[in-house]
Amino acid sequence: MRTRYISNTLNQEDDRSLFGRARMGLESLVLLAVVSAGVSGATAIAITVGAIVGTIQIGVAVGLSYLASSLFRPDPPKPQDVQTSVKNPVAPRVRHYGRVKPSGPWAFVESKNGDLYKVIALGTGQLDAIEEYWVDDNLVTLDANGQVQEEPYHYSDKYKVRISSRLGLPTETSYGELTAEFPEWDVNHRGDGVSSLFTRQLATPSDKVTKLFPNLTNTLYRVVARGSIVYSLGTNTSIWSENASDIIRDYVLHADGMRLPQSVINTPLASAGWLAAYNRCNEAVTLKAGGTEKRYRIWGSYQLNERPADVLSRMTAVCDGRLVPTPDGGLTLDIGTWADPVVTLDADAITGFSEVARGRDVLTTANIIRATYTSPFHDYQSTDADQWIDEDDVALRGEIAKDVPFNMAPSHSQARRLMKLEAYRANPSWVGVFQCNLRAMAAFGKRFVRITYPLFGIDEVFEVQDFRFNVADGGILTGVSLQVQSMPSQAYDWNAAAEEGTAPISEETTVDKTIPLPTGFSFGVSRITVGGQQVPYGVLAFDASPSDALIIQGQYKKVSDADWQVVPISDDATTANTTALSDGVQYEAQVRFITLTGREGAWTPSQFVTPVADPTAPGVVTNVTKTGGAGTVDLGWKSPNSANYVAANIRRNTVNTEGTAVLVRTEYGPPSTNDSYQDGGLAAGTYYYWIKAANASGVESASVATGAVTVT
Repeated sequence: MRTRYISNTLNQEDDRSLFGRARMGLESLVLLAVVSAGVSGATAIAITVGAIVGTIQIGVAVGLSYLASSLFRPDPPKPQDVQTSVKNPVAPRVRHYGRVKPSGPWAFVESKNGDLYKVIALGTGQLDAIEEYWVDDNLVTLDANGQVQEEPYHYSDKYKVRISSRLGLPTETSYGELTAEFPEWDVNHRGDGVSSLFTRQLATPSDKVTKLFPNLTNTLYRVVARGSIVYSLGTNTSIWSENASDIIRDYVLHADGMRLPQSVINTPLASAGWLAAYNRCNEAVTLKAGGTEKRYRIWGSYQLNERPADVLSRMTAVCDGRLVPTPDGGLTLDIGTWADPVVTLDADAITGFSEVARGRDVLTTANIIRATYTSPFHDYQSTDADQWIDEDDVALRGEIAKDVPFNMAPSHSQARRLMKLEAYRANPSWVGVFQCNLRAMAAFGKRFVRITYPLFGIDEVFEVQDFRFNVADGGILTGVSLQVQSMPSQAYDWNAAAEEGTAPISEETTVDKTIPLPTGFSFGVSRITVGGQQVPYGVLAFDASPSDALIIQGQYKKVSDADWQVVPISDDATTANTTALSDGVQYEAQVRFITLTGREGAWTPSQFVTPVADPTAPGVVTNVTKTGGAGTVDLGWKSPNSANYVAANIRRNTVNTEGTAVLVRTEYGPPSTNDSYQDGGLAAGTYYYWIKAANASGVESASVATGAVTVT
């Protein structure tokens, strides 16, 4: 009925009105097409309908040129591409949206007095904020002076890394710490409009440098930052936003983007379309794990030397969006939203067709959609999403895969929703191109139309892929052509529990970088005979290294000394020897692992020994005698016939208990000799004595008791 009504009321005045709308729409279409092909907005604005003579020929020429440039253009940058940091004075400038984790080219690098100074250009334009700082793969925090707080960059109250940053204000300030050391880098080196990072690696002892800075001058510094401030339709203010509509609108207008004039997006219909797109992107979508997220967000970066069409394509791909002209001559963003079509095209509107077929051919169809997205849980790098698989079709036709990059989508849920739409577009019920008369002008700017065409038994909803005006000689508009494919409402339904899939396992793991302690460590004494004398030395024993990357080191010293001595240890050894030790002096020893790059582990707790050169006790003394007198006791004995005998140790007690007796004399003498000792200054009473033979290491024989002796 709607079609018949339109047909019945289409008089001459309506024709002129429709043609007038078509004229305005053509201007927008030409603007969109030319800009998308890489021409600046200023050039495109000059093109009007009056210039469209031989539209088909021009279209073919532009199309072939675009195809050729597409074949030979470089691959678009991936999220991880902005995380590298090298000395490159001609690196392309980069601008950031949403939340990103960039590093960048070195703007300055120089060493002085053992310190390394570096300035890294993070991007063009002002960042909203820097949320995190990373040194290599370590998340660090800064104190008020910019000093990194965490180990290994802070140890023993020494700070070895300082970091400062600039957000990229239109007028910035120089880094005072840098200008103070390098006068040639003066206060005019501000970096206006460039976000940057200044780092200073302080001089580090050689035995610690590989632990702190294993990459030396190439230590990687990165930040997690909120990117460019944009004008947000949600608040009508310039703020940080990740809303896809806000970001695309900013890129369309920005001097470092497509540079279209503000007037193009400010027509009444265009403004309404941008606001609708903002609201659609801002809708809350349920997550399988609970909670919600905004429907369409953009996180990512672009290089200023990229073709605008390529950047725009990446942005619209992650929000099911497309730029479309409006009947009032504007340009707006259309975000995919299912709605029953308000326009129906039937046999009265369709004048011809081409390439109408059921579904796509084998070269363009797919039953497996593979996609990547940017995952904050995987170091803000492009990550494989869970594949979208049509199991029934795979069983019927085998695997037919299609790869789609959604590298500006910051969540697995968003990627999976886009993959579902891609799966439906890869397997439509119908595709084709329909030529229509001017009644089809009602479909101008619409995403969905209903087509009823009894000749093929078609009566379903189609998504408009391309809308073309048919212009005859003399610039006369004769009709339109619509390239379409069927799209059911189910494509836009979403069941998070059933369809979100399983996100890749997070890489947010805590890696224990501690070098282990050697196991099985002991410190003992062994002896060698030199010139008939036994000389002790230390023996360090330990388990074999658990890894070829860990090398064991040993050290020892007298307990009373301050300096350690190195113990040489051979490869694959499980024991090592010290040099000669002093008899009867206490020593301590330790072992540790170091890595092949020189990173040092902790020393084991010390093991202690007191070496004994001669562990063999001499024989016992014989012929023991005792005589008490006035305040004295005379003792006599014969030393044993033992070559290692050097002295007799005499102990005394007032009770017959050796355990509490005290040593009163060490009487030195040769072996096998009669010897004596007088113990004087004693009070009257009864005393008991025990005599033990001893060698040079103090090792004693069994004791010989004298029994009771009376002192008067």
